[in-house]
Amino acid sequence: MAQQGFLLIADITGYTIFLTRSELEHAQGILDALFKSIFAEIRAPIILSNLQGDAALTHLPDVNLPQRQFPLDAIERIYCSFSHALGAMRVNTTCECNACRNMGQLDLKFFLHHGTYATQQMAGRTELQGAEVIHLHRLMKNSVTATTGIKAYALVTEQAAEAIGLPDFFAGTIRHIEDTGDFGDTVCYVYDLAPIFARWRATRRIVVQPDEPLAFESMECDLPVPPAMAWAYVTDVEKKIRWQHGIDGMTMTGLARGRIGLGATQHCAHGKDSIVHDIVDWRPFDYVTWHIRLPMGAIVRQMAELTPLENGGTHLSLRCAKAEGPNPVATALVRTITRLAMAKKLVSEQRASKAALERLVAEERTTAGEGTEA
Repeated sequence: MAQQGFLLIADITGYTIFLTRSELEHAQGILDALFKSIFAEIRAPIILSNLQGDAALTHLPDVNLPQRQFPLDAIERIYCSFSHALGAMRVNTTCECNACRNMGQLDLKFFLHHGTYATQQMAGRTELQGAEVIHLHRLMKNSVTATTGIKAYALVTEQAAEAIGLPDFFAGTIRHIEDTGDFGDTVCYVYDLAPIFARWRATRRIVVQPDEPLAFESMECDLPVPPAMAWAYVTDVEKKIRWQHGIDGMTMTGLARGRIGLGATQHCAHGKDSIVHDIVDWRPFDYVTWHIRLPMGAIVRQMAELTPLENGGTHLSLRCAKAEGPNPVATALVRTITRLAMAKKLVSEQRASKAALERLVAEERTTAGEGTEA
């Protein structure tokens, strides 16, 4: 069946040289662990087609795209999982065999394209067919590293960049043209993934533990969509405004070249007032934590945590810690005001929001059609 969507390849750099210059038994163990780190993050709505030696071919139909920046978030998440696994093996091994010495030469790169392709079920796998699939594979033999010096990169074709629709982001990447034979010159955008992992590793974790004192009851609900799709409902203001009760409008500032992420700020309008939510921890598609600004310098930590369910759905837990701040007296006063004057209203709005979110997800899932791959 022909469809429009994204085509993505994750390709291990240095795979062949690593195998030929290392002891096979140890090399296979290292590669198995790295492939597991990749496969662990290829989740719905991304669909794995097959493994091609050192590369995994996947696809994402347009009808299943949760939000514009999702393909970029997914690539970066897979890369961080791979780099974390590789780094852990390098730190924890005391073996001095060639395989263990050489594994530091391995890395990961991605190729993202967009166009029309067909799927065919063969031997229990979804095989991809069409000219754009061939086009994507041609891009794997390229001059990116020779031209830019970047070893771990995401190469996004102009077609994929246009489908994502974040011109400010791609304006900050490296424009690269690759000769792809019969397909002619292909315009691409390239960006380095190594700094992404460095930031991921260095960023402080800020959470709201389920067992810590909360400002009011948490919102707990099971949604019939995978975590990556549930993520859009809690981070994308266009979706969130449709289920969040007690607000009149919602906007975002502080975007990173058009992308929502760490450091962005969500502004929620309540009549003449505005409540500001600063994103202080951003872990697609696991959790996001906001600092909600309150009077007298106090803040509230709010966390939306997504847990995958065995049935393919997601459990959402939205929790608010008690107010905290540098001034103990002011913080105590804010806590008292919240408990006495606002707690009942906040609980009522949260319960209404839960019901609205469950309805919205159910409605959009029905509209998308039960026959769509997910």
